[in-house]
Amino acid sequence: MSQNNSTLQRHHSHVHLERLENMLADLMRLISEQRGGLRSRAEVASENLPGPGDSHAQSITQRDLDFGLGERETARLHEVEAALKRLHDGSYGVCTDCGADIMEARLDAMPETAHCMACQLQHEPH
Repeated sequence: MSQNNSTLQRHHSHVHLERLENMLADLMRLISEQRGGLRSRAEVASENLPGPGDSHAQSITQRDLDFGLGERETARLHEVEAALKRLHDGSYGVCTDCGADIMEARLDAMPETAHCMACQLQHEPH
């Protein structure tokens, strides 16, 4: 690898590290807000209990929506944490399935990605 490529790679690693750390902080803040911040989960849950004018269906729909949002953010949090671990152990940018290099443009668009495009397509439902 030439000196120029090595410098470019370090620059990209630094950029990805910064983006991943910012994503992690944003997700932690969002999850904390969803869970009520410093309030207990019981306090947050009591606020979401159905009111006298709420139908059972409305309550269930809102609960399912809240749960789904929390699950999505939690899954994304795990992806970001795993990407940071790969960045620190030197395996960042390598597909965790096939071992091929992940294109820089893909990492720029989705720094938390663990898969090359070919493997990602295999993971998506058809």
